[in-house]
Amino acid sequence: MKIGDLIREYTLEANTKLDDQYNGTREAIRLIAQEKASDFILKGDVGLRLEEKQLLIDIIAGSMMQSFSLGYGVGKVEGSTRKAVYL
Repeated sequence: MKIGDLIREYTLEANTKLDDQYNGTREAIRLIAQEKASDFILKGDVGLRLEEKQLLIDIIAGSMMQSFSLGYGVGKVEGSTRKAVYL
């Protein structure tokens, strides 16, 4: 199996685990995203409606979860192949 296919497979595995086994990690990511959105609003002196703030939180959290899943996939491939993976 190609390394890209393995990374894709393990990334999907991580997504599934975020919904179940790593639910605490998912919640931590959400809390951090809320803090970052609040920081953006304060530092940028930006007024956002509740729906807009929630959208910003969802975008930040989604990006963090995607990064987590990709890192999980790359780390798992590196561990099994004993070779560094560069994206």
